[in-house]
Amino acid sequence: MTQQPEQDAAQPAPKPGFWGTLRRHILHPEMTSEQIALSFGVGFSLAWNPFLGLHTATVLLACFLSRRLHRPMMLLACYINNPWTMVPMATTSALAGNILLGRGLHLNLAGIHWHQITWRSFTSRAGLDAVYRMLEPILLPYILGGLVLSLLALPLGYFVMLAVARRLRRIHLKLPHIHHPS
Repeated sequence: MTQQPEQDAAQPAPKPGFWGTLRRHILHPEMTSEQIALSFGVGFSLAWNPFLGLHTATVLLACFLSRRLHRPMMLLACYINNPWTMVPMATTSALAGNILLGRGLHLNLAGIHWHQITWRSFTSRAGLDAVYRMLEPILLPYILGGLVLSLLALPLGYFVMLAVARRLRRIHLKLPHIHHPS
């Protein structure tokens, strides 16, 4: 039988990876489960903000204004809206807005020529007018749906993260066992 060499004490511990880091943020010792959940809820709500390009600025403003929330958790939740999820989230927002406006699930995208929208479209008044006219059929449903989903994301994100935080704390933190009288 061969003995395995003992690990050198000077060797650094392996990095925990994404899930380990996330778990450490959720188990933050100076924050309550409710603060972690509220931080996630605020970030998740901002992720559904329909005003593209303002997600990071808005979450950084929220981080600056709130000292009692977990800033990395807000940023992480906000970045659920990223280049890979932006189109599905925008489509969901537009469909939700269409439903709220009583238009059903049909989005009329026939008049939108996406290849014609470039950065130059935003450099002149005429370009902005042309983009607005092209996007007008889906603009109101998208903004309405995004605002409503943003409002719904706050309590959803809060309660889901509250359950996760409490479960992780129960599993990973050494809490004294409470003995109930039998």
